[in-house]
Amino acid sequence: MKVLVLDIAASKTGALSVLRDFYGYVREHSPGSPVSWTFVTGVPGLLESVPEKNIDVIVRDDVKASSAARLKFELFTGGGWVNSLSPDIVFSLENMLPRGIRSGIRQVLYIHQPVGFQHEKKFSLFNKAEREQALYQRFYHPLIIASAKRADSCIVQTGWMKRSLIRDLKTGADKVYKIPPDIPDLSGYVQSGRFDSRRFFYPASDLPYKNHAVIEEAKKLLAAEGFEPEILYTKEKVLPREEVFAEYNRSTLLFPSYLETYGMPLGEAQQFGNPVIAADTEFAREVLEGYDNAYFFNAFDAVSLAGYMRRVMEGGITPGRPRRTDAGAGSFRELVDIILDDSQNSRA
Repeated sequence: MKVLVLDIAASKTGALSVLRDFYGYVREHSPGSPVSWTFVTGVPGLLESVPEKNIDVIVRDDVKASSAARLKFELFTGGGWVNSLSPDIVFSLENMLPRGIRSGIRQVLYIHQPVGFQHEKKFSLFNKAEREQALYQRFYHPLIIASAKRADSCIVQTGWMKRSLIRDLKTGADKVYKIPPDIPDLSGYVQSGRFDSRRFFYPASDLPYKNHAVIEEAKKLLAAEGFEPEILYTKEKVLPREEVFAEYNRSTLLFPSYLETYGMPLGEAQQFGNPVIAADTEFAREVLEGYDNAYFFNAFDAVSLAGYMRRVMEGGITPGRPRRTDAGAGSFRELVDIILDDSQNSRA
């Protein structure tokens, strides 16, 4: 059985992490024959072939070269190229499947692009900072839905994405699977007594929907009252993981983003017991369900956010009990089962 894994788009941030983690799982657990895996990437050197594991890597940097080349591949040439490799299964990690894949080839689609599924924000094509999100919302989202309709199975990370996909598909609810990402067990990094009530942490890139502006507005409101919170952003640099864990120990996590498939910091930070102040969204409510030290505010209401931050600094909100994660839940094992169609998994 030959599985073709498509992820030409991935080259940074979360998408690349998913690709590398999935490749790592296959490399560790693949016995080789009778299943072979061919990973198609867009950047040389991301992954390496492992002949003894029946793992091959193809680089299509020509497709990665531009948005036009990517669209040409997805809409016109990609299906024929895939067919020429004669796979039994195509698994796309990049939200879309090339058109024209012949019948008889099983198609599995992993969807992790949330922009078109949400209705909180209509991004503007005329705003340079929002243009990329506007394109995903207005142009790429219909292509994602068209791909989902052609797929035999679709995988999403959260219940809200599953509900949204089923809503937009209008049919095919039985082929949509929710598989949350595995959250690593960070209990070994927890150090009690490090909490600083003046310190706040927001690990996020500088995309518009990450919503740093509401924190800055809240900071001004607090300054007018004589409060001086220390806020650490990561939008201009990526912190080593050990530094992130150190911040989870001593900081209150702020998470004003109003658009995520999952929101990994929410799943990680609750293992440290410190306060988490998050925008009131479906994904945040889902990830933080059962965590006693979570607080929610309207994503566009700086007054509400400032109120929670003030309570932390005044000692009204304090560290609580860490919530252990269900580490090693086996999401990649379940994902491989669905790809290979080996099991009747629950569509929880």
